[in-house]
Amino acid sequence: MTVIAPLPADQRFARYVERHARGEEALPDAQNLRQWIMDHQGDFASVLTHDLTRCRKIVYDFSRNGDVVIGGDSDPARQTEIMFDQMAQAGAPVGVGRYREDRVCYQSPQFTKGGEARSQHLGIDLFLAAGTPVFMPLEGVVHSFADNNLPLDYGPTIIMEHNPEPGVRFWTLYGHLSRESLIGLKPGRVFGKGEKLCEFGDFPINGDWIPHLHFQIIFDLLDRAGDYFGAARPSEWDIWESICPNANLILCMPENVTAGRDGL
Repeated sequence: MTVIAPLPADQRFARYVERHARGEEALPDAQNLRQWIMDHQGDFASVLTHDLTRCRKIVYDFSRNGDVVIGGDSDPARQTEIMFDQMAQAGAPVGVGRYREDRVCYQSPQFTKGGEARSQHLGIDLFLAAGTPVFMPLEGVVHSFADNNLPLDYGPTIIMEHNPEPGVRFWTLYGHLSRESLIGLKPGRVFGKGEKLCEFGDFPINGDWIPHLHFQIIFDLLDRAGDYFGAARPSEWDIWESICPNANLILCMPENVTAGRDGL
């Protein structure tokens, strides 16, 4: 039997661009994968001890600088104090950063290589204290992990692969973790649904951000390991939305945690 090697990542992405230009969904199997996730939403475990379908939250807007500022030249210690004080006063144990949000913090040179900034958020952020445990929403195996230790990067990161049934394969990414979260990991290690995977990291280890989990669904890893794009160029949003659908498909929060089509 002849085995046909998959196309390299750059060629696959070029095909996604071509499909989108023809008015087709960029990733051919995206609709089937999204449908599988939606059909199984009632089966997923919460990634936190809090029930995200019911607990109170503050949904933050980082498309502009408000009371809480992330990234850039902001002081993560001071911003953590401000955010967590707001959450405590509101009786909200969880803060949320939105999917599809066009963020001002991604306008620095680090995110503008090649011209247009990668500024539109591909995941959902969950803000809680450093050390908060993270649990698997469904069974998966460790694909890869790394300590992406540049300023304003992911810090310690884990990518899990999910193959819940024949013909269904996707990945979830967990970023801004503690370094202890990577101890004992190896590719192929199985974690069951509801099993603790990792913990929230603290600044500066987590990339120097307010403590939070960046959670992202990925339909094509584009040959990457231990790291992945966490934001997209707005001009390419429709393509990246097909590759990395709304993480709330798994988190199932009832609040509006998705920015508008313009990223605001």
